[in-house]
Amino acid sequence: MLTSREEGHNPYSSAHNLDGELGMVARTFIPQGGVILVEHPVIVVPADMEVDASVVGLDEAGSQSELYGALFSRLDSQMRKEVLALKDCSASPNAFTTRGIFNTNALDVRLEVDNRRKFQAKVQEQKYKALFLKTSRCNHSCGPNAVWRFDRLSFTLTLSAVRAIHPGEEITISYINPFLPRHTRRTQLQSEWNFVCHCTHCDAPWTFPSAISQSDKARYELSTFFKKLPDWEQWCFDENNEQFMIERHLRAMQMREKEGLEGFQDGTGSEIVAYMKHIDALVMCYGALADVQGFTKWVRKAREVKLAEGPDNALHVKVLDLWLKEPRKFYVWGWKRL
Repeated sequence: MLTSREEGHNPYSSAHNLDGELGMVARTFIPQGGVILVEHPVIVVPADMEVDASVVGLDEAGSQSELYGALFSRLDSQMRKEVLALKDCSASPNAFTTRGIFNTNALDVRLEVDNRRKFQAKVQEQKYKALFLKTSRCNHSCGPNAVWRFDRLSFTLTLSAVRAIHPGEEITISYINPFLPRHTRRTQLQSEWNFVCHCTHCDAPWTFPSAISQSDKARYELSTFFKKLPDWEQWCFDENNEQFMIERHLRAMQMREKEGLEGFQDGTGSEIVAYMKHIDALVMCYGALADVQGFTKWVRKAREVKLAEGPDNALHVKVLDLWLKEPRKFYVWGWKRL
């Protein structure tokens, strides 16, 4: 069963954006790393197979639309009402289908499935599509200010801010791989969600005709950044190029900020958001250089994010506090000075 906080306690609300689309808007300031919401899915189905008609009490002749209708009918009345109010991008303005609503709003998740009954010795990971009622209100941006992660153990989705979000600002996620070129992104969004993206990263001003090609180039570079980054230990024990790794990470962070890609490493859905990986790397680099000022700056930034992420990071914050108090207790302190 879906659980949520009282409306007055949520840091978000539903509102219409400038395009007239209903979306999610911040009600209060949300810091980078701040949790916007946590929710369970209301419907989950396998992504690579049709719904089994017998599960929902229909015969094999039942259409897929009827199957989705049967799934929706099993929701309680209030939840069903809210789900049916979601958009169906495949429908005409005056018509919608339960299948269309599900396909428009469902997100891809992975679950571990016990296949021993199929004479397979181990649990396998399988792709599913899940409908999350609250997160479905988030509209798309190619430079979103939020990212979602699904935890299989708790069976919950967590929506978090990847940069500071101010009151009245729309909360957005990316429906697709944001590292794709603009033309490809727009084509995919038009094909699957029936709209042309006009986010600030797609609508370049006519006075800057090369903006799109520069953005596409930057996104490709960022998508391969961590794959092409030299090994940290190799840099650490190289007597030359003291600032090389630091400069690379700072430049990448600036590019991510410009493109709105603070939350994505490479478009594959990595569990560690990109900005946190950069922060961790800078802590390592400045610590290895025994640079107290630089080390302290980035440890404080890491601490700020971890506090915003919530109480589960209490032990992590405690370790960061120790490093702030006694930098020389950092486990690679001064390695590059050896």
